[in-house]
Amino acid sequence: MSDERELPELQREQLALGELPTAQRDVLLRRPDTEARLAALQTSNAEILAAHPPAVVIAEVRRRAARHRADRNIPARTLWLVPTFAVAAVAVAALVLWPAEDVPRDSLIASHVRPPDPGETRIKGLEPHLLVHRQEGERAALLTEPAQARAGDRLQLSVVAAGAKHGVVLSIDGSGVVTLHAPGDAAASTALQQDGAVALPSSYELDAAPRFERFILVTADEPLDVARIEQAARAIADAPTAASKSLDLPPGWRQRSFLVEKVTP
Repeated sequence: MSDERELPELQREQLALGELPTAQRDVLLRRPDTEARLAALQTSNAEILAAHPPAVVIAEVRRRAARHRADRNIPARTLWLVPTFAVAAVAVAALVLWPAEDVPRDSLIASHVRPPDPGETRIKGLEPHLLVHRQEGERAALLTEPAQARAGDRLQLSVVAAGAKHGVVLSIDGSGVVTLHAPGDAAASTALQQDGAVALPSSYELDAAPRFERFILVTADEPLDVARIEQAARAIADAPTAASKSLDLPPGWRQRSFLVEKVTP
C-alpha cells in the first residue's frame, strides 16, 4: 500500500461525493485520518456554498448578461447560453453543485451534491450535525459553539446527514417559541440528501427573543413524525433548561443541537 502522504486528495473528494468504486472506498475508509479529512471537506463545501449560494450566483450572472446585452444591443436569444456556462463553471469549481432536476422535489432540503449510492453506509465516527453560517457583508462566516449573535443577524443552516436517511430541523428561542425550519411543513417528506453539507432553502433572521436560539437536528433511518418532534420541543421550550435539555424522543431517533447565545449590541 502506498504511503499516506502519497494518497491523492482527489480520492477523498471522490469519497465525499460517493464516486469511488466499492473496493477503493473500503481501503480508504480503513485509513486512520479519513474521517477527519472527510468532515473537513464537508465543512469546506458548506463554506463555499454559503459564500456563493447557487441562486445568488445565477441571479448575478443573469444580471450581468442582461447588462451586456443592453450595452451591445444584442438580442436576448443570442446570450441564452451565458448563464448556463457560468453557473456550470461555479459548479465544477466548488465540486458540490448538482442539477436541480436530480433532486426529489419532496425531499427535506434542496441538495447541492450528488445523490448517494443506495448501498452506501454511514461512515463510522461521522455523526449527523448542523453547520451554521452568519452572513457578514458579502461573506458567510462559519460559527462554532459557543456561538454568539445579535437580533437581526442572518443565519444559514446546513445539514450534514452523514448517512442518516431522514431529518427534521427546528429551533427553540429564549421566549419559548418553537420554529420548524425543515421540512417546510409537518406533512412534507423528511428525506435527507447525502454526501456533504446541504444548505436549507432559506436563511433565518434572528428576532429579538432574549438569551438564546437553539437549533436542533433530529435524524433517523425511517420517516420521522414532524408533529411529534414539534410537540417534544414545545414540552421543554418554557423550561429553565430549554437551552440544553434533550427532547423526549423514541429510541433510535438521534438529536444534535447547535446553541447560539444572544448578545445585545
